[in-house]
Amino acid sequence: MTHPATTPAASNNVDGYSVGQTLTVTCEAPAHGGAFVARTEQGVIFARHGIVGEQAEVRITAIGPKRRFYFADVISVPVPSLARRPHPWIQADALATEEERAAATGVPELLGGMEYGHISLAEQRRYKTDIVRTQINRLGGLPLESPLLTNLIVEELPLRDNNEGLSWRTRVRYNVTKVRAQDSEEKNGKKSPAVTWRVGMHPYHASQPVPVVDFPLAALELRNLELEKLNLRGVREVEATVSSRGRVLLQFIVDPRFSIEEVAKDIEQQAADAWGLLAKRKISLFFTPQSTSNGKPKRRRPGSSHTPYRRVPEGDQLLGAGLRSVTEEVTFGSRRFSYQVSAGGFWQIHRAAPSTMVGTMLTMLRPQEGECTLDLYAGAGLFTAALADAVGATGTVISIEGSPVTHKDARSNFAPDGCSRTENSADTRIEVIRGDVARHLVDLKTALEFGEIPAIDAVVLDPSREGANRTTLERLDALDPKRILYVACDPASLGRDTGILRELGWDMVQLRAFDMYPNTHHVESVALFERAPAKPRPRRRRTK
Repeated sequence: MTHPATTPAASNNVDGYSVGQTLTVTCEAPAHGGAFVARTEQGVIFARHGIVGEQAEVRITAIGPKRRFYFADVISVPVPSLARRPHPWIQADALATEEERAAATGVPELLGGMEYGHISLAEQRRYKTDIVRTQINRLGGLPLESPLLTNLIVEELPLRDNNEGLSWRTRVRYNVTKVRAQDSEEKNGKKSPAVTWRVGMHPYHASQPVPVVDFPLAALELRNLELEKLNLRGVREVEATVSSRGRVLLQFIVDPRFSIEEVAKDIEQQAADAWGLLAKRKISLFFTPQSTSNGKPKRRRPGSSHTPYRRVPEGDQLLGAGLRSVTEEVTFGSRRFSYQVSAGGFWQIHRAAPSTMVGTMLTMLRPQEGECTLDLYAGAGLFTAALADAVGATGTVISIEGSPVTHKDARSNFAPDGCSRTENSADTRIEVIRGDVARHLVDLKTALEFGEIPAIDAVVLDPSREGANRTTLERLDALDPKRILYVACDPASLGRDTGILRELGWDMVQLRAFDMYPNTHHVESVALFERAPAKPRPRRRRTK
């Protein structure tokens, strides 16, 4: 609908809106990516920080191709929705002014990372449910009246520390940014600004990180460290991890222009002063050089969640409690699984996610004793361990993972005496393969034809946010498995790949979704696909 409350300047502007222009709109529906759809006479506006049904004043921040649509940020709400709540993090609060953010944290910029923080948790889950339904309908072709979509509800994950959707992240990656202090000091008769290096994050679609103060989604064990108080000179990135056992591992990616020994000594002293005896606190400090190309540090695309694969080079420093990895434990019913996960390796970031996902996989996929199963994009083996336990000594599990670090963890976890083997899986045939999934599916097809592996019964497909491409799905289809469990962290990718699988003759038979990332727009979905029944061919009429 067209909202009549646009500003006079906006309604008379035949050329559309301009960046910086303000107007009043009504948010109509949530959009994939965290924004909300608003319609005006000049086109569609994707407004961040809104709520459905709420009238809000927005500022145009960007213009889409051919002015077909616009991007905007909510800057004020005259009449707040009943679903609006105080934002738990002022650095991500769009309604706070730059002056208010600067007074509270010293940082005026508006950060991303908690774009749903102003919305009640129940309303967040309703929006996420709507988004999953919409993407699977529009991109996957599943009718909206399908029971899979009408009965879908994004499920809440249990939180140990509070019920506000905070303190659930057990892994946080920070950039490090240079900060010049307001005060200057006298040196050699001249004033020079003091400079420190602090943990930081990127503002929305910005290339330069800004300092972060008390990120509320981080687990309490990490928040209590107050990493923002450390001077991280010579460090490019920090990855903070707390395991299910409460052990903390801090990995510092050191700029190659700096000496690891010098950086490590300085930070170890700061950590000891702030936290006391590191070994007693079960805190490990791990320093490793940044990957380089032609002597220059490799840089990630701004806003990208992709982590470059790193080879652990010689000369790393390991201080504090002295751990290069953490032990993770997952329980489902009476079953318990253990995993070693290295610094920089992949693991689910929500406290309750590993147990929830293992339980969901086992109940939906139903792996049986003696079956041959594939675990694609397997990571350190979260699903591999449970699959091997289910198929037993007469079964087979084939794991494929691309990351060298995570693959190394999986090989160690599933060695004959590896910690991820259980009594049921002690003699299970487990093959851990490193490399591109699509390429190795071709090799598996050959192995299947020569009888080197048994017929494939079940597949767990857990790709990154980009999803599995058509080539991967076509090669997987060629292996003719009986069941495919697709684990997706992006509804659009799941919708697109659902459409491809349906084209290949697969039906979605089960669908669940979980609020694994509260206070953000992200949602985790799990879909089970089975072969569609063959359609009977029409009978030909005989002709004389």
